Amino acid sequence: PSPLPTDTAVPTSTPIPLPPDLSLSAEGVQLYPVPAIYAGEKVTFQILAHVPDALNPADVTVHLLVDYQDVVSGTLDAANLEGSGVGLFEWAWDTSDGVGSHLVHVILDRYDAIQTGDENADNNQVTFNVTVQDPAVLSRPERTAVWMTAETTCCILHVVRGTAAERDLAQLTTAVETAVQQAATRLGEQPSRKLDVYLVDRVIGQGGYAGYSVVISYLDRSYANNGFHQIMTHEAVHILDRQFAPERINSLAEGLAVWVSDGHYKLENIDRRAAALVDIGQYVPLPQLIDNFYPVQHEVGYLEMAGFIKFLIDTHGWLRFRDFYSNVSAADAATLSAAVDINLQQYFNLTLADAEAQWLAYLAQQPPDPAAAADLEATIRFYNVMRRYQQLYDPTAYFLTAWLPHPETLEKEGNPADLTRHPQEELNIALEVMLQAADTAVRAADYQQANILLDSVERVLDSGEFIDPLARNYLEVVRTASAADFEVQQVLLNGSQALVKATPENSTNLTELTIVLSGGDWVLWQ
Repeated sequence: PSPLPTDTAVPTSTPIPLPPDLSLSAEGVQLYPVPAIYAGEKVTFQILAHVPDALNPADVTVHLLVDYQDVVSGTLDAANLEGSGVGLFEWAWDTSDGVGSHLVHVILDRYDAIQTGDENADNNQVTFNVTVQDPAVLSRPERTAVWMTAETTCCILHVVRGTAAERDLAQLTTAVETAVQQAATRLGEQPSRKLDVYLVDRVIGQGGYAGYSVVISYLDRSYANNGFHQIMTHEAVHILDRQFAPERINSLAEGLAVWVSDGHYKLENIDRRAAALVDIGQYVPLPQLIDNFYPVQHEVGYLEMAGFIKFLIDTHGWLRFRDFYSNVSAADAATLSAAVDINLQQYFNLTLADAEAQWLAYLAQQPPDPAAAADLEATIRFYNVMRRYQQLYDPTAYFLTAWLPHPETLEKEGNPADLTRHPQEELNIALEVMLQAADTAVRAADYQQANILLDSVERVLDSGEFIDPLARNYLEVVRTASAADFEVQQVLLNGSQALVKATPENSTNLTELTIVLSGGDWVLWQ
């Protein structure tokens, strides 16, 4: 067998305490594209600083220097799903003719204007070297990567040449049309314009996001979400509902999108699943959930809000709910839960406490469904492990802190690599096909197999090494295919045989391989 990797950093389990004042660490600076930059690309800087509660992040200045030359400056006035205090400088450094090593300085409060809350100025800056590589070493698909479009009745699809989305564009046009029509029909709201849908060759979050346009992850080794119809419908809802509810709040918006999609990642009985959420002890009181939605465990929050919304619609009708939904805004009260409470009283003559109590009583009447509970527990565990993988080895995919660029602006000013390039070391590939196999097992209701795979993934995440026998087998299968110039996309491992779907070098054509264990080594079956 091949030797195990020895250069993988072992993740720490104990977070380093944050300083009490304004500060910045090297881990708080992210450059895009990831994981490498090639000459000619425009680099985006994302700054995640520690800002004390007493300071307004928008008052904190940021200066970025490359080779001692000022490149860009601004403040921590951006935000992500985790909160505020983010500095975002898109496509700020043009690396044309810049092959080689460059010294980068990132400085907070450069001129020491902040005194209270920034007592220690020594922790306000980080310095590091960035290597800009020669674009001649890029693969042919990356060198020739350009955006392409295809138009349907509802949408304009944007894909990058040489990706799985370009390969499957004909069937994707139908799939997108079907999903958008479901969203429009359930909402009673047809699109006022053609939707721009970007199908990208990397995982972002759980598989997509939406602003003015929709971005959906579409790749052969999709380790986060293989329910394309649900995710496309979900994100289409986020576009269409803004036509009648431009001020809607996030918790209601996400719950509505799950309801319209008939499930979060697959077809689901939302009532049974919400009842199971209570049964397994994961229920979060609605005021707490509404006021702090995104940091709550993702699958719990989305399901719970979908269940509550379904109850309101089933009880009071879609049109009354739509009026309520359209009028709840953050400006209505000091907290989001209070805003919901005020509008529930106006439209349904119910307080939030009354509505929650009625809904919980309804859920208590649902027949016990052990299958729903088992599936929910397996789903929650899968996504918790998947996000831990992202935080350790694919951090720019992690939904709470990810840069979610406006794709229409990126298409004009940025790099295709911003939405396609991602870490592809053998560790990434092996863990991603294991996560993909676990997701497949959950969807097939084979929870025992899913948990075996997730146990193995967690052992790698704990140690940074492929000591676990199952994980080691996946790694060796990946290595065997790689030695034959194939990139592994999917693996079905059954004892001493692995059925593999892989793509040849510089190609998106999926090829089926059989790799077998023979004499202690995994070998390609000819």
